[in-house]
Amino acid sequence: MSESDKIPPPRRTIAVTVAGVLLVLPAAFSALWAATIATNSYFQREFADALGPGIAPYGFLLPVGVCVVAALIFGSAGVATIRRWRGWRIWAGALAWSLIVLGVMPVFSTPPPPGADPSFDLVFSLVIIAYAVFFLVAKRRERRPNLAPVFD
Repeated sequence: MSESDKIPPPRRTIAVTVAGVLLVLPAAFSALWAATIATNSYFQREFADALGPGIAPYGFLLPVGVCVVAALIFGSAGVATIRRWRGWRIWAGALAWSLIVLGVMPVFSTPPPPGADPSFDLVFSLVIIAYAVFFLVAKRRERRPNLAPVFD
């Protein structure tokens, strides 16, 4: 095999780094939203009333917990993608496909209530799908390392 026929070594692409940063943004937003719900008495009352009187004093902990879990998932996937940790392709792919499913669901759901703007749901869904497709394309374009010499 000549020098020109050899496959170039894998390089880090800027697209994967940008995709990782874009995964950290929802994590930061989710953590900020969890802190807002936990510290704002208006949100605490609203969530306590919405979830029922049985768990009224601690009704706000459910949305706070959901926001914290979302922040941990998006944050760890984003950092793993930026740093190219082992398994970053799995994290990025799983989150991208999950976002595609979540983006497509409103398109096939019930129509919006009267007076609501139906175009907002469609635009928001398309933005989420485009966001996820960018992750998949960036992941696909970065060359995988050749592990064959390691296992020979």
